[in-house]
Amino acid sequence: MKAYLEITLLPNNDIGHYFLWSKVFQQIHLALVELKKDNDTSLCGITFPEFNEQKNQLGQKIRVFAPEKKQLEALNLVKWLKRLHDYTHMTHIRDVPDHVDQYVRFTRVQIKSSRQRLARRAVKRHSISYAQAIANLADFQPKYSAVPFIQLKSLGNGNQFRLLISKETMSEVSNPSAQFNSYGLSNGSVLPCF
Repeated sequence: MKAYLEITLLPNNDIGHYFLWSKVFQQIHLALVELKKDNDTSLCGITFPEFNEQKNQLGQKIRVFAPEKKQLEALNLVKWLKRLHDYTHMTHIRDVPDHVDQYVRFTRVQIKSSRQRLARRAVKRHSISYAQAIANLADFQPKYSAVPFIQLKSLGNGNQFRLLISKETMSEVSNPSAQFNSYGLSNGSVLPCF
């Protein structure tokens, strides 16, 4: 990754920090979807410089990285965040420092916490009745996670969901390719941490 820009959230009395995260991240996601490649991946990845898993907080900053400046220009986050201009500060596109000694990977965490959702999925995949799927899950114990999250709304079905995010830190690049999902989270790739 050679270029990045940083967005800082500026919550105030009118709009809360978590609500603002939801709105800003939804717009970043839409921008990434518009520029995704044929295999449903993105060249642009994101990091949360103030991420604190112990306090279950993302912080107030997000960095968007790209292999070249032109990909960030094409992403055009100024356009996507225009209506949130009063609540965000965005830097111009900058060069990633030459000497980075730490790298991070932010990934989506998906947990099995809803018996009903798993039953609906089993009905679709295994051609069984909903009652049978629920019966098959009689011993199911939901799992929970305390990692930071962003509350989002699916534009496909309108449902609210939590995008759970975890962080892994490393000292070297293990996968130099730029493969990220449509949320900018890692599909195995790492990003510089500075």
